[in-house]
Amino acid sequence: MPFQRSEGHLVTSPRWLERGLGACRPFGGFERAPGDKRALDRSLRRVRCPHGRDFGPSEEVRRRHRRRMEIDDRPFHVRDAAARGLTAKQLRGARLAAPFRGVRTAGRLDGVLDRTRTCAVKMHPAAFFSHVTAALLGGIWLPSALERSPFLHVSVPTGVRAPRDHLVKGHQLVPRPGQVRLHLGVRVADEIETWCQLAQILGLEDLVVAGESLLAKNRRRPRRLHELESAVAVGGRPRQQLLNRALPLLREGVRSAMETRLRRLLVQAGLPEPAINREIFDEAGLRVGECDLVFVAQRVVVEYEGRQHFDEQAMRDDILKYERLQDLGWRVVRVTKDDLQLRPAETVERVRAALAR
Repeated sequence: MPFQRSEGHLVTSPRWLERGLGACRPFGGFERAPGDKRALDRSLRRVRCPHGRDFGPSEEVRRRHRRRMEIDDRPFHVRDAAARGLTAKQLRGARLAAPFRGVRTAGRLDGVLDRTRTCAVKMHPAAFFSHVTAALLGGIWLPSALERSPFLHVSVPTGVRAPRDHLVKGHQLVPRPGQVRLHLGVRVADEIETWCQLAQILGLEDLVVAGESLLAKNRRRPRRLHELESAVAVGGRPRQQLLNRALPLLREGVRSAMETRLRRLLVQAGLPEPAINREIFDEAGLRVGECDLVFVAQRVVVEYEGRQHFDEQAMRDDILKYERLQDLGWRVVRVTKDDLQLRPAETVERVRAALAR
């Protein structure tokens, strides 16, 4: 008999040991599902038959099958599968995902960084991530539709064939000094080069927002406006005219994309350009607070109320700041996301009325 029952367990015969674990069923008669480590542990136990003899796989068999179950989570190219001890059947199995042609991974791809590290396995040595992908990795402000895009943008120098894949958009770019940097372990376009590349994808207003994210006051390493001017002045870039139009509209010291959009809305409506994130002090020289958009001559403050302003402590701080501003003779106009996106004309008139008082 191939199996004997003893004290509630199925005990294998010596003939099963000669065939290895391929014919094994977990004790209790249930088939082991692929990747079920608890079932694997049960199937690798050594048990004792009624005659006092131990049966079960040898230590070498146990080690070999545990190696097969424990697939490395790091992505790899299919040409390296044999070196990892994987068979062609395992490459086609459900445990390995194929996010890109010729690449396999057992790990989860939770974000753009995971996807770039996976795609980098198959990239040309001269290739690098650019355009929208480089912007996401560099924290550049983009429209929400592009932030959710599943595509990766990969560029190569002229003379190298651009990559092709169902989730990769390939580009050929003229090599420039300082064009590529190493960021979080992957080759990525430099931040300023990335902004110049975005002119191929974004419109004027979105390009201004993306550029001001590099100049933002709360950025870890803010860039300076003259750096962007130098990059654009080189010339010979795709959509050079759009870059030339966007450059004079950039301002340093912003804190969020919505602040930039609010300022651009007011200026395009013909209102004077406000100071950005200016600190206001009282007569005694005590700091009242920093305000988003400040019309100094008219003593009007425009505040964009993002989600961070609805935190309990932030709300208390804002109430105190606005009361002190009003005591000093300042008028405060508060703008929300809905005001900016759903009622832009009404928002402009509110600010215009405050300036006219």
